[in-house]
Amino acid sequence: VGEQQRVEILKTLYRGADVLILDEPTAVLAPQEIDEMIATMRSLVTQGKSIIFISHKLHEVEAVADRITVLRKGRVTAQGLLMAGRTKHELAQLMVGRDVVFQVEKSPNTPGDVVLHMDGVKAVNNKGTPALRGVSLEVRAGEILGIAGVAGNGQSEMA
Repeated sequence: VGEQQRVEILKTLYRGADVLILDEPTAVLAPQEIDEMIATMRSLVTQGKSIIFISHKLHEVEAVADRITVLRKGRVTAQGLLMAGRTKHELAQLMVGRDVVFQVEKSPNTPGDVVLHMDGVKAVNNKGTPALRGVSLEVRAGEILGIAGVAGNGQSEMA
């Protein structure tokens, strides 16, 4: 995905664009690809290009932007040079129009018996490349097991 985005940016630049509008360009990127995208944006700016970076990820906006404009329901709720004096919590409130809870309170769960046991599972993707290599896990009655990982690391094959 990151390569595809770079190709699209290059095509746009080849056509002579001086301003790029990037709408959620990091939404499906792996952390390393996000770092590469940010480095690419910074490089383009040093070459005199301008970028409008649209994102809901406040830490990325802060990492990349010289100025920030916050929109809610089609209106500007705040703008300025890195939103001087504003916290991420305040920026989030400006974005959604209410208090934002950054921590989720969870009640302790007492899961039941094992309903699924996987031991040493292997699988290949649609290209025949190994996607799962010796995956072992258990799922218990009454629990939610989260599977975390960036795209392309076996989640689809697991499903």
